[in-house]
Amino acid sequence: MGNKDKIINDFFKQFFSQELNAVFKEQTPKDMMASTVDDNGWHNWKPMNGTFNLEDYQNIEKKFKVKFPESFIEWHKLYFFLDCDCALVRLPHSFPSEPLKEIIDVLDNDVAEELIAIKIYPFGAEGNDMGPLVFDGRKEMINNEFPIRFFDYDYYNDFEGLSEIIFSSFLKLLECITYFLKEIETRKIHEIIPDFFKIDPDGAGKTGIDYWLAQSAMAKENDELFGNQ
Repeated sequence: MGNKDKIINDFFKQFFSQELNAVFKEQTPKDMMASTVDDNGWHNWKPMNGTFNLEDYQNIEKKFKVKFPESFIEWHKLYFFLDCDCALVRLPHSFPSEPLKEIIDVLDNDVAEELIAIKIYPFGAEGNDMGPLVFDGRKEMINNEFPIRFFDYDYYNDFEGLSEIIFSSFLKLLECITYFLKEIETRKIHEIIPDFFKIDPDGAGKTGIDYWLAQSAMAKENDELFGNQ
């Protein structure tokens, strides 16, 4: 198993080790149901092996004039999974009956169109709902392994809303978030985030330091005010 495959598999192993729940949909495959539906419409779920291929993603790239990192495509097509909220970031899940809808939705809007025009490609969401996570495709990279920023919705079509690089690549995002999901079982958010600087010294630990220190400070403040992590 190559390093890329290991990072992707380690992420899913950690993410799937949590209690996984989602709101029931009529089209949810029975094979993904891991419990009955409760009174509020929620149920536990389990992943299924993915069936999408590279061409499915290339069709989206052509339609929206975007480029995806090879690692992002390999990650997304590995499983069908009903949710991928990792607290600090929200990544696109993969629902079997709605092929690639999560990826399409983040690309099919006016803000995304403006960003794509300058080779900034949205793919997920920043954890505080401030805006989309984006691949910065303005510089050619091997296998399209672009650095990651986020775009602040408050700026709408003003590119001043584009953050510094917060992860040097999608694989480094996965490594940091895998670590976070493991450590959050025993530690507080504000204690974990600074460890990203060693995991991703060229992104989180370089241009992303101010962003992540602010996230850490916010988490600490919330913990002190509300007893949250």
